Amino acid sequence: MTLFLDTNICLDLLDTSRPTSSLSVDWYLSHKDDTTITFHFTADAITTIYYILTERRRVDPLRVVEAIDALSVEIIPYYLTSSDFVMAKQSYYEKRLDDFEDLMVLHSAVRAGSAMFATNDLTIGNLGQFETMRIETIR
Repeated sequence: MTLFLDTNICLDLLDTSRPTSSLSVDWYLSHKDDTTITFHFTADAITTIYYILTERRRVDPLRVVEAIDALSVEIIPYYLTSSDFVMAKQSYYEKRLDDFEDLMVLHSAVRAGSAMFATNDLTIGNLGQFETMRIETIR
C-alpha cells in the first residue's frame, strides 16, 4: 500500500518543537515497520522544509540537509508534474478545496497510487476522501 504523508507530518518528524509533533511521531513509529506500506511525501516540500528549519527555527543548514536526506530514505520523495497542476487547477475552480497548494499535493498523491493520505491539517482531513484515496487526520 502506498501511503502519502502531508508536509506537516514530515515537518513534525524533523521538528519536535511543533505542537503536533508527538502525535505525528507516535503515529509514524506505529506504522513505519509495516512492510506492506511504502511511504511518500511531496519532494517539492523539501525547499519549504529547509526554509522553515533553517530560517524560522535557526537549525544549522548542514544538519537540516542531513535530516532531509535521512527522511528521504524512509519516506520516498515524489515529484509534482504538470498534470498535477492541471488537475489541481480544475479542482480549485470546482471549489473542492480552497488551498491550491494542498490540491497539488493531493493530486500528486493520487497519481502515486496512494491508498491513504496522512495529515494533521483539519481542512484536508475533513474531506475524508479525495478521489480514490482515504484521508486520515492525525490528532
